Amino acid sequence: MEYLKDKFRALAEAIERESVLVHRAALVDGYRDIHKLSNLGVDKVIKKATDYGARKGARILKERYGIYTDRLDEALDILTVIAESSRLLDVFEYDLESMEIRVDGSILVEAVGKSDKPVCEPMAGFFEGFLSELLGKKLSVKETACRAQGYDRCIFKIKVK
Repeated sequence: MEYLKDKFRALAEAIERESVLVHRAALVDGYRDIHKLSNLGVDKVIKKATDYGARKGARILKERYGIYTDRLDEALDILTVIAESSRLLDVFEYDLESMEIRVDGSILVEAVGKSDKPVCEPMAGFFEGFLSELLGKKLSVKETACRAQGYDRCIFKIKVK
């Protein structure tokens, strides 16, 4: 248990040192504008960018802070801390049995409002890149239900490739 506490202390230190403050309203407005271009394929570019950024973040955690794991539950615990501290969502939960991540209060849903299709694929890209890099295995994460579509919460399916 002490080992996990040390990991989380290192994670909190990494977040504090490596992160920058971006105003929430600027993110909401920016994503609202960018999302309008999703029919042109911009959403795929954004998902790739978030995947790339998350992989870089996971490498920093490993190289600078010695945070390593090969267990999905531990990686998801770490991702929970990052996701909830980012203020890009309110609640991050996961279920290993169903291989799902469940999110409430997504800033991306706030930006777009109602939609016929999921709007949180950039978040899926971040989850996919972070988990893949931290665990050292290829995973895919896809949003299968979105609050913007009228579901209770956003649900992301994790698959090992």
